[in-house]
Amino acid sequence: MTQPAEQENPFLGMDYDWLDVLTDMVDDFWDKDRHGELAGGWGYDHDKQEALGAMGSLIKEAARRRGLSY
Repeated sequence: MTQPAEQENPFLGMDYDWLDVLTDMVDDFWDKDRHGELAGGWGYDHDKQEALGAMGSLIKEAARRRGLSY
């Protein structure tokens, strides 16, 4: 399920440290998904990949707005 573009990013008001940790988690999950390490070693299905991508993008956007850059 994709999030509507007009909906406010729920991560924008988060504390800097929370965003830092979430950004690390997203990077780790994207890497694990690329290597098929999620969902019992088979990777995520299409819907979960879309959800991870959308959530990760929102988290990364919020982190950039708060000045986190890697």
